[in-house]
Amino acid sequence: MSDATMCKWKLAAFSGLVAGTLAAAPVVAQDDLPALKMRATNSYPQDQTAGQAMDFFAKRAGELSGGKITIQVYHAGKLYTEDKSIQAVLDGTAEMGMASASNHGPFTKVWQVVETPFLLDKKQFREVVIRGGIGKELKKMAEKDRLHPMMILESGGHRVVGGAKQIKLPEDIKQAKIRTAQSPVILVFYRALGSNPVVVPWGETYLALANKTVDGLDAVLASWPAGKLWEVTKNVTTINWAPVSTVTDVSVKWWDERTPKQRAILEQAVKEAEEFSIKAEDENEKALRELLKKNGVTVYDPSAQERDAWRKAGLSIWKTMPDVDQKMIERINKAAQAVK
Repeated sequence: MSDATMCKWKLAAFSGLVAGTLAAAPVVAQDDLPALKMRATNSYPQDQTAGQAMDFFAKRAGELSGGKITIQVYHAGKLYTEDKSIQAVLDGTAEMGMASASNHGPFTKVWQVVETPFLLDKKQFREVVIRGGIGKELKKMAEKDRLHPMMILESGGHRVVGGAKQIKLPEDIKQAKIRTAQSPVILVFYRALGSNPVVVPWGETYLALANKTVDGLDAVLASWPAGKLWEVTKNVTTINWAPVSTVTDVSVKWWDERTPKQRAILEQAVKEAEEFSIKAEDENEKALRELLKKNGVTVYDPSAQERDAWRKAGLSIWKTMPDVDQKMIERINKAAQAVK
Protein backbone atom coordinates (compact mmCIF):
# COMPACT_ATOMS: atom_id res chain seq x y z
CA MET A 1 0.00 0.00 0.00
CA SER A 2 1.44 3.41 -0.98
CA ASP A 3 1.84 6.27 1.50
CA ALA A 4 -0.88 8.28 -0.25
CA THR A 5 -3.23 5.29 -0.22
CA MET A 6 -2.54 4.70 3.47
CA CYS A 7 -3.36 8.34 4.23
CA LYS A 8 -6.62 8.07 2.28
CA TRP A 9 -7.49 4.81 4.05
CA LYS A 10 -6.99 6.39 7.48
CA LEU A 11 -9.20 9.33 6.57
CA ALA A 12 -11.88 7.10 5.09
CA ALA A 13 -11.94 4.91 8.18
CA PHE A 14 -12.23 7.94 10.42
CA SER A 15 -14.99 9.40 8.26
CA GLY A 16 -16.98 6.18 8.56
CA LEU A 17 -16.62 6.19 12.33
CA VAL A 18 -17.94 9.73 12.69
CA ALA A 19 -20.68 9.23 10.13
CA GLY A 20 -21.82 6.07 11.91
CA THR A 21 -22.05 7.96 15.18
CA LEU A 22 -24.11 10.81 13.78
CA ALA A 23 -26.33 8.60 11.63
CA ALA A 24 -28.30 7.76 14.76
CA ALA A 25 -29.93 11.21 14.57
CA PRO A 26 -33.64 11.03 13.76
CA VAL A 27 -34.76 11.03 10.15
CA VAL A 28 -37.29 13.69 9.22
CA ALA A 29 -39.70 12.27 6.65
CA GLN A 30 -42.74 14.52 6.15
CA ASP A 31 -45.27 14.06 3.40
CA ASP A 32 -45.48 17.82 2.89
CA LEU A 33 -41.71 18.27 2.41
CA PRO A 34 -41.08 19.32 -1.23
CA ALA A 35 -38.44 17.43 -3.17
CA LEU A 36 -35.24 19.38 -3.67
CA LYS A 37 -32.23 18.71 -5.91
CA MET A 38 -28.97 20.60 -5.45
CA ARG A 39 -25.64 20.81 -7.24
CA ALA A 40 -22.70 21.62 -4.95
CA THR A 41 -19.25 22.58 -6.22
CA ASN A 42 -16.03 21.67 -4.43
CA SER A 43 -12.54 22.54 -5.66
CA TYR A 44 -10.80 20.07 -3.31
CA PRO A 45 -10.24 16.36 -4.02
CA GLN A 46 -12.95 14.11 -2.62
CA ASP A 47 -10.58 12.45 -0.15
CA GLN A 48 -9.46 15.71 1.49
CA THR A 49 -11.34 16.89 4.55
CA ALA A 50 -13.33 19.61 2.78
CA GLY A 51 -14.45 17.07 0.17
CA GLN A 52 -15.34 14.57 2.88
CA ALA A 53 -17.34 17.22 4.74
CA MET A 54 -19.29 18.09 1.58
CA ASP A 55 -20.13 14.42 1.03
CA PHE A 56 -21.13 14.09 4.67
CA PHE A 57 -23.41 17.13 4.37
CA ALA A 58 -25.07 15.70 1.25
CA LYS A 59 -25.59 12.32 2.91
CA ARG A 60 -27.06 13.78 6.09
CA ALA A 61 -29.41 16.09 4.20
CA GLY A 62 -30.73 13.04 2.36
CA GLU A 63 -31.12 11.02 5.55
CA LEU A 64 -32.79 13.82 7.51
CA SER A 65 -35.24 14.49 4.67
CA GLY A 66 -36.11 10.85 4.08
CA GLY A 67 -34.52 11.06 0.65
CA LYS A 68 -36.42 14.13 -0.50
CA ILE A 69 -33.34 16.36 -0.56
CA THR A 70 -30.66 15.10 -2.94
CA ILE A 71 -27.32 16.86 -3.32
CA GLN A 72 -24.85 16.04 -6.10
CA VAL A 73 -21.35 17.11 -5.07
CA TYR A 74 -18.91 17.84 -7.88
CA HIS A 75 -15.39 17.45 -6.48
CA ALA A 76 -11.99 18.70 -7.63
CA GLY A 77 -13.41 21.58 -9.66
CA LYS A 78 -15.25 19.30 -12.09
CA LEU A 79 -18.29 21.58 -12.29
CA TYR A 80 -16.68 24.94 -11.47
CA THR A 81 -13.24 25.88 -10.25
CA GLU A 82 -13.08 27.72 -6.95
CA ASP A 83 -12.71 31.17 -8.50
CA LYS A 84 -15.91 30.61 -10.52
CA SER A 85 -18.09 28.67 -8.07
CA ILE A 86 -19.39 31.66 -6.12
CA GLN A 87 -20.29 33.46 -9.32
CA ALA A 88 -22.17 30.32 -10.40
CA VAL A 89 -24.19 30.46 -7.18
CA LEU A 90 -25.09 34.09 -7.82
CA ASP A 91 -25.96 33.30 -11.44
CA GLY A 92 -28.12 30.32 -10.42
CA THR A 93 -26.11 27.75 -12.40
CA ALA A 94 -25.17 25.94 -9.17
CA GLU A 95 -27.12 25.84 -5.91
CA MET A 96 -24.10 25.68 -3.58
CA GLY A 97 -20.52 26.80 -4.11
CA MET A 98 -17.35 26.46 -2.07
CA ALA A 99 -14.44 28.88 -1.96
CA SER A 100 -11.72 29.83 0.50
CA ALA A 101 -11.98 33.04 2.50
CA SER A 102 -9.26 34.45 0.22
CA ASN A 103 -11.15 33.67 -2.98
CA HIS A 104 -14.35 35.25 -1.67
CA GLY A 105 -12.69 38.64 -2.10
CA PRO A 106 -14.27 39.55 -5.47
CA PHE A 107 -17.76 38.84 -4.07
CA THR A 108 -17.65 39.90 -0.42
CA LYS A 109 -15.01 41.39 1.88
CA VAL A 110 -16.60 39.87 4.98
CA TRP A 111 -14.21 36.94 5.35
CA GLN A 112 -10.94 38.87 5.04
CA VAL A 113 -11.00 39.61 8.77
CA VAL A 114 -10.62 35.87 9.46
CA GLU A 115 -7.20 36.01 7.74
CA THR A 116 -5.86 38.58 10.21
CA PRO A 117 -2.40 37.28 11.19
CA PHE A 118 -2.25 35.61 14.61
CA LEU A 119 -5.76 36.70 15.51
CA LEU A 120 -7.08 33.15 15.95
CA ASP A 121 -5.44 29.87 16.81
CA LYS A 122 -7.13 26.59 15.87
CA LYS A 123 -9.28 26.31 19.01
CA GLN A 124 -10.23 29.98 18.91
CA PHE A 125 -11.21 29.79 15.25
CA ARG A 126 -13.50 26.87 15.95
CA GLU A 127 -15.17 28.40 19.00
CA VAL A 128 -15.46 32.00 17.77
CA VAL A 129 -16.07 31.61 14.02
CA ILE A 130 -17.41 28.11 13.33
CA ARG A 131 -19.48 27.63 16.48
CA GLY A 132 -19.75 31.15 17.89
CA GLY A 133 -22.04 34.13 17.59
CA ILE A 134 -19.47 36.18 15.69
CA GLY A 135 -19.39 33.53 12.97
CA LYS A 136 -23.18 33.77 12.67
CA GLU A 137 -22.86 37.54 12.49
CA LEU A 138 -20.28 37.33 9.69
CA LYS A 139 -22.62 35.03 7.79
CA LYS A 140 -25.42 37.57 8.18
CA MET A 141 -23.15 40.37 6.94
CA ALA A 142 -22.43 38.43 3.75
CA GLU A 143 -26.12 38.52 2.86
CA LYS A 144 -25.68 42.17 1.90
CA ASP A 145 -23.60 40.82 -0.97
CA ARG A 146 -26.38 38.39 -2.02
CA LEU A 147 -24.68 35.37 -0.45
CA HIS A 148 -26.15 33.16 2.27
CA PRO A 149 -23.17 31.31 3.81
CA MET A 150 -24.03 27.78 4.91
CA MET A 151 -20.92 25.98 6.19
CA ILE A 152 -17.61 27.30 7.50
CA LEU A 153 -15.06 24.52 7.15
CA GLU A 154 -11.43 24.16 8.02
CA SER A 155 -9.50 23.23 4.91
CA GLY A 156 -6.01 22.26 5.94
CA GLY A 157 -5.56 23.94 9.30
CA HIS A 158 -3.48 27.10 9.58
CA ARG A 159 -1.08 28.61 7.07
CA VAL A 160 2.52 27.44 7.01
CA VAL A 161 5.56 28.53 5.00
CA GLY A 162 7.76 26.20 2.98
CA GLY A 163 11.11 26.54 1.27
CA ALA A 164 14.16 24.77 -0.07
CA LYS A 165 16.05 25.56 3.13
CA GLN A 166 14.86 25.31 6.72
CA ILE A 167 13.08 28.45 7.88
CA LYS A 168 13.05 29.37 11.56
CA LEU A 169 12.70 33.15 11.71
CA PRO A 170 11.30 35.90 9.45
CA GLU A 171 14.83 36.95 8.47
CA ASP A 172 15.28 33.53 6.88
CA ILE A 173 12.92 34.59 4.08
CA LYS A 174 14.02 38.23 3.86
CA GLN A 175 13.96 39.26 0.18
CA ALA A 176 12.84 35.74 -0.77
CA LYS A 177 10.12 35.33 -3.39
CA ILE A 178 7.22 33.57 -1.68
CA ARG A 179 4.29 32.16 -3.64
CA THR A 180 0.95 33.27 -2.22
CA ALA A 181 -2.72 33.18 -3.13
CA GLN A 182 -4.50 36.28 -4.44
CA SER A 183 -5.35 37.82 -1.06
CA PRO A 184 -4.51 41.39 -0.04
CA VAL A 185 -4.08 40.31 3.58
CA ILE A 186 -1.58 37.57 2.67
CA LEU A 187 0.38 39.97 0.46
CA VAL A 188 0.59 42.62 3.19
CA PHE A 189 1.68 40.02 5.75
CA TYR A 190 4.58 38.69 3.71
CA ARG A 191 5.75 42.19 2.84
CA ALA A 192 5.80 42.93 6.58
CA LEU A 193 8.10 39.92 6.97
CA GLY A 194 10.54 41.49 4.52
CA SER A 195 9.90 38.98 1.73
CA ASN A 196 8.61 39.48 -1.80
CA PRO A 197 5.21 37.79 -2.17
CA VAL A 198 4.39 36.61 -5.69
CA VAL A 199 0.84 35.62 -6.67
CA VAL A 200 0.99 32.28 -8.47
CA PRO A 201 -2.11 30.22 -9.37
CA TRP A 202 -2.19 26.88 -7.57
CA GLY A 203 -1.91 24.91 -10.80
CA GLU A 204 1.40 26.66 -11.62
CA THR A 205 2.95 26.42 -8.14
CA TYR A 206 4.85 23.15 -8.62
CA LEU A 207 6.55 24.43 -11.77
CA ALA A 208 7.36 27.80 -10.16
CA LEU A 209 9.11 26.00 -7.30
CA ALA A 210 10.88 23.55 -9.60
CA ASN A 211 12.14 26.36 -11.85
CA LYS A 212 13.06 28.49 -8.84
CA THR A 213 10.79 31.26 -10.08
CA VAL A 214 9.85 31.44 -6.39
CA ASP A 215 11.94 30.47 -3.37
CA GLY A 216 9.10 29.17 -1.21
CA LEU A 217 5.39 29.25 -0.67
CA ASP A 218 2.58 30.01 1.74
CA ALA A 219 0.22 27.05 1.94
CA VAL A 220 -1.15 24.36 4.28
CA LEU A 221 0.24 20.92 5.09
CA ALA A 222 -2.30 19.27 2.79
CA SER A 223 -0.82 21.15 -0.17
CA TRP A 224 2.27 18.93 -0.18
CA PRO A 225 0.54 15.62 -1.04
CA ALA A 226 -2.11 17.41 -3.14
CA GLY A 227 0.51 18.95 -5.42
CA LYS A 228 3.41 16.52 -4.85
CA LEU A 229 5.31 19.53 -3.52
CA TRP A 230 7.69 17.25 -1.61
CA GLU A 231 9.46 16.73 -4.92
CA VAL A 232 10.47 20.41 -5.06
CA THR A 233 10.18 21.75 -1.47
CA LYS A 234 11.66 19.75 1.40
CA ASN A 235 11.09 22.09 4.36
CA VAL A 236 7.92 23.27 6.09
CA THR A 237 7.68 25.59 9.08
CA THR A 238 4.42 25.62 10.99
CA ILE A 239 4.17 29.32 11.73
CA ASN A 240 0.37 28.80 11.72
CA TRP A 241 -0.31 32.47 11.17
CA ALA A 242 -3.95 32.32 10.03
CA PRO A 243 -6.68 29.70 9.62
CA VAL A 244 -7.42 28.51 6.12
CA SER A 245 -11.18 28.58 6.13
CA THR A 246 -13.51 27.55 3.36
CA VAL A 247 -17.04 28.90 3.12
CA THR A 248 -19.88 27.26 1.24
CA ASP A 249 -22.64 29.54 0.00
CA VAL A 250 -26.05 29.52 -1.54
CA SER A 251 -27.59 32.71 -2.88
CA VAL A 252 -29.93 34.78 -0.75
CA LYS A 253 -32.52 34.50 -3.51
CA TRP A 254 -32.32 30.69 -3.52
CA TRP A 255 -32.47 30.48 0.28
CA ASP A 256 -35.51 32.75 0.45
CA GLU A 257 -37.35 30.35 -1.87
CA ARG A 258 -36.89 27.38 0.47
CA THR A 259 -39.63 26.24 2.84
CA PRO A 260 -39.09 26.39 6.63
CA LYS A 261 -38.76 22.58 6.79
CA GLN A 262 -36.19 22.50 3.98
CA ARG A 263 -34.16 25.18 5.76
CA ALA A 264 -34.32 23.35 9.08
CA ILE A 265 -33.04 20.12 7.53
CA LEU A 266 -30.23 21.84 5.64
CA GLU A 267 -29.18 23.78 8.76
CA GLN A 268 -29.07 20.58 10.82
CA ALA A 269 -26.96 18.87 8.14
CA VAL A 270 -24.65 21.92 8.10
CA LYS A 271 -24.16 21.81 11.86
CA GLU A 272 -23.24 18.13 11.78
CA ALA A 273 -20.95 18.58 8.76
CA GLU A 274 -19.03 21.38 10.46
CA GLU A 275 -18.43 19.18 13.51
CA PHE A 276 -17.43 16.32 11.23
CA SER A 277 -14.92 18.61 9.51
CA ILE A 278 -13.33 19.60 12.83
CA LYS A 279 -12.79 15.97 13.87
CA ALA A 280 -11.50 15.04 10.42
CA GLU A 281 -9.01 17.93 10.42
CA ASP A 282 -7.44 16.78 13.69
CA GLU A 283 -7.05 13.25 12.37
CA ASN A 284 -5.82 14.53 9.02
CA GLU A 285 -3.00 16.61 10.52
CA LYS A 286 -1.51 13.57 12.22
CA ALA A 287 -1.67 11.55 9.00
CA LEU A 288 -0.21 14.41 6.96
CA ARG A 289 2.79 14.81 9.24
CA GLU A 290 3.54 11.11 8.90
CA LEU A 291 3.12 11.27 5.13
CA LEU A 292 5.38 14.31 4.71
CA LYS A 293 8.08 12.72 6.85
CA LYS A 294 7.97 9.52 4.77
CA ASN A 295 8.47 11.62 1.64
CA GLY A 296 11.53 13.42 2.94
CA VAL A 297 9.95 16.66 4.14
CA THR A 298 11.14 18.17 7.41
CA VAL A 299 8.29 19.79 9.38
CA TYR A 300 9.71 22.33 11.81
CA ASP A 301 7.65 23.64 14.74
CA PRO A 302 9.05 27.01 15.89
CA SER A 303 9.99 27.51 19.52
CA ALA A 304 7.96 29.96 21.61
CA GLN A 305 10.64 32.63 21.09
CA GLU A 306 10.74 32.07 17.33
CA ARG A 307 6.96 32.12 17.10
CA ASP A 308 6.93 35.48 18.90
CA ALA A 309 9.09 36.92 16.11
CA TRP A 310 6.55 35.83 13.47
CA ARG A 311 3.70 37.07 15.63
CA LYS A 312 5.30 40.49 16.07
CA ALA A 313 5.40 40.97 12.31
CA GLY A 314 1.80 39.84 12.01
CA LEU A 315 0.50 42.18 14.69
CA SER A 316 2.28 45.10 13.04
CA ILE A 317 -0.13 45.06 10.08
CA TRP A 318 -3.44 44.86 11.95
CA LYS A 319 -4.07 48.60 11.55
CA THR A 320 -3.18 48.70 7.86
CA MET A 321 -4.94 45.68 6.40
CA PRO A 322 -7.13 46.55 3.40
CA ASP A 323 -10.91 46.13 3.55
CA VAL A 324 -10.91 44.83 7.13
CA ASP A 325 -13.16 46.31 9.82
CA GLN A 326 -10.95 47.29 12.75
CA LYS A 327 -13.84 47.11 15.20
CA MET A 328 -14.52 43.53 14.12
CA ILE A 329 -10.86 42.66 14.68
CA GLU A 330 -11.17 44.03 18.22
CA ARG A 331 -14.35 42.05 18.88
CA ILE A 332 -12.90 38.82 17.52
CA ASN A 333 -9.70 39.34 19.50
CA LYS A 334 -11.69 39.87 22.71
CA ALA A 335 -13.79 36.76 22.06
CA ALA A 336 -10.67 34.74 21.21
CA GLN A 337 -8.96 35.67 24.44
CA ALA A 338 -11.97 34.38 26.37
CA VAL A 339 -11.64 30.89 24.84
CA LYS A 340 -10.13 28.52 27.40
